Amino acid sequence: MEIRLQAPPATPEVAAPLAYGELDRSIFLLLAAVLTLLGLGIVMVFSASAVEAAGAGEGGSPLAPLWSHGIKVAFAVALLFVISRLDPRRFVKLAKPAWIASLVLLVLVLIPGIGVLSNGSRRWMNTHTLIGFALQPSEVAKLCVVLALAAWVAKVGDVGADFRKTFLPGALMVLAPCALILLETDFGTSMLLAALGFLLLLLAGARVYHLLALGAIGLPVVLLFLWINPRTQYVFRRIGAFADHHFGEDSPVVTGLPTQVDFAASALQVGGLSGVGLGAGRHKLYFLAEGENDFILANIGEEIGFIGTTAVLLLFALLLWSGRRVLLGMRHRFGFFVLAGVLITVAIQALMNIFVAVRWAPVKGIPLPFVSSGGSSLTVLCVGIGIALACARHAESTDPALGPDRDDAPDQGTAT
Repeated sequence: MEIRLQAPPATPEVAAPLAYGELDRSIFLLLAAVLTLLGLGIVMVFSASAVEAAGAGEGGSPLAPLWSHGIKVAFAVALLFVISRLDPRRFVKLAKPAWIASLVLLVLVLIPGIGVLSNGSRRWMNTHTLIGFALQPSEVAKLCVVLALAAWVAKVGDVGADFRKTFLPGALMVLAPCALILLETDFGTSMLLAALGFLLLLLAGARVYHLLALGAIGLPVVLLFLWINPRTQYVFRRIGAFADHHFGEDSPVVTGLPTQVDFAASALQVGGLSGVGLGAGRHKLYFLAEGENDFILANIGEEIGFIGTTAVLLLFALLLWSGRRVLLGMRHRFGFFVLAGVLITVAIQALMNIFVAVRWAPVKGIPLPFVSSGGSSLTVLCVGIGIALACARHAESTDPALGPDRDDAPDQGTAT
């Protein structure tokens, strides 16, 4: 028995065009959700960073985080709208060069003097004078992998048609950047990219047993690398601390050594229903590290309460729901897979960040999409949304460069 899974089959539910005007409304809702999250991010990053910025030596200004993050958001939004007006065929042509460029950046960041060493990892490049923030090549790689896979699917149609000619090249587009990101000792982003690639390949028609075989070979190699590399053994310590906290008798709180996830959970509890008031949170005052980035949801929960965190979840739900509606109206494969890749990235990152904040997962260092202060993540996600909107503007295009028309594609979602 052979089971094939494929996301864009020619079934009435998936391939049928949306009602008149519904595509435009879905695009509007998607964009509204993104812009609202960005606006909320400006407020909460400022709230989480203002006090610390004011105390950062002589001349420190509490408005510095607002100015810094506001510029990042303005830059990202400008890119989003400019890119959304471009012809999507340009991105098909740029997909392969962009993927190669991302590999070059991932190699360069490993070189001392180019990559910035921070907490034992080389994940950032010192590009403040050029773009206003430290570039994180792994964030760029995520979008480039999505583009490369979308262009590959547009070209071959069915990734699962032939192991050597169609599946293996697609898998290598994911594995190569994953390996380089792992060398940076960024385990969380590497696993995020692997999950993204797995889902997109599955969506593109890859055979399940090919993916499982790839995982069975790759997982032991990754575990061995993590074990023998002193800089990556923190992964096991984090997993061990998470397991001890939930399943062991020696909780960090009991021993008097609260961890960041304990502070985050405490902030959420203190916030209650409506929060302690915007700017009045106390956990951000040198207790909760990365309160403007990895643990910004805890700051939202403390200051705006359960109402605020629920609003964030609803905004992400609106973004994903409206994105799915846009997918229903996308006739060409390239646009379908670009938007699917961006939505999957947002969903995985949001879930990973939220799970860490509520102590459902070990700490991973993944920012909350569109809300956290990371310039690279913010810019890359906005660029991804811009490319997806550019494809949505040409949703009815049947240009061969964008891949087969999904309405005319043979149904490959069968089981025999």
